[in-house]
Amino acid sequence: MVTFAVMAILMLLGLKVIPAAIITFLTVVSIYIIIAVTSNKRRLSLLDEKCDPEEFLAATEKQKQVMKKEDPKIEAYLDINRAVAFISMGRFDEAKKILLLIDKEALSHKNGSLFAYTVNLIVCYYELGEIDSAEELFETQMPVLPPVNKRMELFAKILVAERLFFLKRYGESREHFERLLNEKKLSKRSRLEILYRLAQMDELDGNAEAAFKKYKKIADYGNKLWIAEKAREKCGNMPVNQVY
Repeated sequence: MVTFAVMAILMLLGLKVIPAAIITFLTVVSIYIIIAVTSNKRRLSLLDEKCDPEEFLAATEKQKQVMKKEDPKIEAYLDINRAVAFISMGRFDEAKKILLLIDKEALSHKNGSLFAYTVNLIVCYYELGEIDSAEELFETQMPVLPPVNKRMELFAKILVAERLFFLKRYGESREHFERLLNEKKLSKRSRLEILYRLAQMDELDGNAEAAFKKYKKIADYGNKLWIAEKAREKCGNMPVNQVY
């Protein structure tokens, strides 16, 4: 209907059939691209800003059903998104299984999908205590996978800070995480995840009051993220909660 409407309007304006057809095609393609980009941003915001991995997973599964495997690259991208949803729910083993089933031939340096795949697999390994696997992947793949945009540059910096945390190099990890809090492009989810690591390190340093303040913020704003659930448990169990 949109195609015919645009074509009819252009012909009424005096354009001949071929120029009208070309302009119509370009217009319709542009409209669909805008719709797709807007829809994708809205879907990603369910996780990044609403902090609802369950709703994000449902929207991603729905999108995957719509695609019906018509493009292996898009299917791989959506599977990475599914893995991220499970990571955000604290279900790291399920996330790892999804990632390991992805056809790596469908991943690319250029569009950043190989970078995203690798970063999330490394995260799964660290969280599952498979430090050697995480380190091997980090040391062999990250040097040859430069981030392709500002968003991925941020993820690379976060991964470095996470790595230092899991290697128990807490002082260095804290420095990296605290610098990251000054980044203007951080999503709500990423900011809360950084606060969670800082709260854990506050606890390790014996600074219960500082840890409690961070956990309280994560509990209040983290919605359905796994770190929010853990933060609520922490707030309920820490004696310092009686002070506030």
